[in-house]
Amino acid sequence: MMERKPGGRGYGEFNKDATSERIELAKYLRMLVKRAEKTQRDLQVPTGYGKSAISSFLSGQTVPTKAFVVKLVNYVTHPRQQPTSMKEALRLLAAAQRPQPAPAPGGLPVPRTAPESSLAEAALASVAATAQDQAAKAHEQLAQAHERNQELVEERGRTQQLVLNLSRFTAELQQQVTTLEDQYDEENEENEARLRQLTDQLAAAQRELRRARASRDETETLLARLRKRSDELEEELAQSRRTVASLEEPKLPEELQEACFRADFDNALRAAEGFLNDGQQRRDEVSDEWSLLKPRQSAMRNVDRLQTGCHLLTRALGCLAMMSAAALYLAASRSGADGWKVLLAAQMLIGLCFVGDPWGPIGQLWPAFRSGFRRESMPGPITISTRSMAIRATRWGSAGLAATGAALSVQCSVQWSAWWLFPLLPATAACAGFAVLGLDQRVVRLAQELVGELGADFNTPVRSSPAPAAVMGMTSPIVVSDREWLEARRQEVGSSLTGGWAQSALWIKGIVLFSAALVGVAVVGVLANTAVHTARTWHTPKGWHWDAVVATIEQPVNAYLTAHSAGLPLPVAALHLLWLSSGAVALAMSFLLGGLGARTTWVMWGAATVVMVWSGTPGEARQVAAGLATIAWGLASILAMRGLKLRPMASQSVFVSKDS
Repeated sequence: MMERKPGGRGYGEFNKDATSERIELAKYLRMLVKRAEKTQRDLQVPTGYGKSAISSFLSGQTVPTKAFVVKLVNYVTHPRQQPTSMKEALRLLAAAQRPQPAPAPGGLPVPRTAPESSLAEAALASVAATAQDQAAKAHEQLAQAHERNQELVEERGRTQQLVLNLSRFTAELQQQVTTLEDQYDEENEENEARLRQLTDQLAAAQRELRRARASRDETETLLARLRKRSDELEEELAQSRRTVASLEEPKLPEELQEACFRADFDNALRAAEGFLNDGQQRRDEVSDEWSLLKPRQSAMRNVDRLQTGCHLLTRALGCLAMMSAAALYLAASRSGADGWKVLLAAQMLIGLCFVGDPWGPIGQLWPAFRSGFRRESMPGPITISTRSMAIRATRWGSAGLAATGAALSVQCSVQWSAWWLFPLLPATAACAGFAVLGLDQRVVRLAQELVGELGADFNTPVRSSPAPAAVMGMTSPIVVSDREWLEARRQEVGSSLTGGWAQSALWIKGIVLFSAALVGVAVVGVLANTAVHTARTWHTPKGWHWDAVVATIEQPVNAYLTAHSAGLPLPVAALHLLWLSSGAVALAMSFLLGGLGARTTWVMWGAATVVMVWSGTPGEARQVAAGLATIAWGLASILAMRGLKLRPMASQSVFVSKDS
């Protein structure tokens, strides 16, 4: 009887030439697939094989590869049952791959006991291998690696050509289907049958196109890992290689050319399926032979990795901005600095936008904005994905929880008990990590590839006979790869010591100036601290304080701002800070740059300060306060007006006539 799965076609009888071990393996794999209620079509994508190859594996006609068995067990079994099922499947696979002993003619063979002398000679011969034998063995392994590398290169080239052919043929089928849909007539049975046929062909071509792309990416990953495995011995292989690999592009079989798809679609589709099955089997053999970890999904391109890294960096910056803004907002509320709340709220909104991955919506809305600016019709409707919106809302909520946790952590460190930090800090870190890394399949693929690369490095078989360091040309374990660059820098240092400042390189001047600036800042800080400490220890009259001198100018300004800021959205503290910062910036720019705009701003700021001191000082003391403010303004103007010359410039005009 032919076994049949629910919802799928039957597997057929077991192959009559199959061994009992193959049949046991096929029965076990059929049982797993039947228990999971999967069909052969369901197994195509996760295993990478077509229906014909899967049928041959499950009928015992062909021994499946280890990669096929591992993928099938991981796909059809529950995670809790995977270890037991995987162990049993691999045991049956090892039994099926074991060669069958050939029957001896004339009855059972009689075991013979080898003489002790022959055993001793064999043991000595196996231990005392010469250096030439070891070199020949290494060369054979390298030549085999090169052959496998060339096979994968040709496989990748043919698969790429198949992808191009299927892409062009799929585009033509899509255009034909669109044309028939526009001209669809329910009463015309011929058009209806033709439309149904083209739709089926389009679905089959798209399925094979996805499979061909996955095969191409998997071949690229295996090729990179095999190349990495053989890089250590590449130089030795190049020195002893007798043949040169052909650089011609591998040609696609005739039955897979683009013309064959137009002539006989079904035959070409079967040929493409067989070609992809052979390529998958070849990749499985290479990965099993060289212990290469196969990728679980299609390989990521460098562009995909760069995009994933940019998304992660954007989300991380956004989450960090929200957490820092929440903590600073709480600190500003406790200290009464209401002027900072607006800036911190804006920072929190910017971080919220970054956490939500704004690049996708921006890319979708840009065509609409461009057509609006150019007064054109929209190229297409704006698509909204509810799943993407739900993912963004989840990330926003997680980032909000992380920001709340950061604010509460600050509150705990200031007012509450420090024991609350033990649950708050891990919870905050978990929310921030989920907001950055959670619900992103690209991160999972990137992590799988990184783990695969590490696994491929650790699974590298240890070379039994490593070549000596002297043979490989290695005189030291650490070698400088760019001696020319280091020698050029040494010559620049020597030129700067002998030729002076003018002959010094730009990077040497930068280091010297930066070091001098650091030393200068440190010296100025020490001198200023010493001067302030010495000035405070002077003997002054009773009731004298240096702070009173500053308060004589600052308090009238604060009083003026308080009296004239009613109705403004900015508080008095923010206005006072703005006044101080604008004066400091004007003084610094006037001293450093000496521009007309900076000095004009400084003059206007000083005049406005004197006016505010005059207006804000009560009673008869306003003349003294205004005079003191003018003196302070004048002393600071010595630095601000540095280098200003008011002497008129003499000019002489010389007219040259045409006759002279």
